[in-house]
Amino acid sequence: MSGWQHSVPLPPVWPPDRFEVRSTRPIPDGGAADRYHLPRTAHEAATRLRDVRFATQIQVVRIEDGVTLFDLVAGVEVPLERW
Repeated sequence: MSGWQHSVPLPPVWPPDRFEVRSTRPIPDGGAADRYHLPRTAHEAATRLRDVRFATQIQVVRIEDGVTLFDLVAGVEVPLERW
C-alpha cells in the first residue's frame, strides 16, 4: 500500500477570489462583503444591488491591487471590459 498517499498538497479546486463586492444595507442587516472570481459575476452582483435599491453604499474592489472598480456614492463605474 505504500505510495498511495502524497506528501504534496493538491491544488485548490476553486480559483482564487479576485473581486470583493462591499455593500452597506439598512439596519439590522448592516454591511456585507462577498467575493467573486469572475468579473462578470461581481459586476452583476453590484448592479443588481443598485437596481433593487437594497444597499445605500456599494463598492467593488479588485483584491489584487485594491483598485475600486465600482462605487455607487462616488459615481465610479469602470466598464466591465477593464475589470
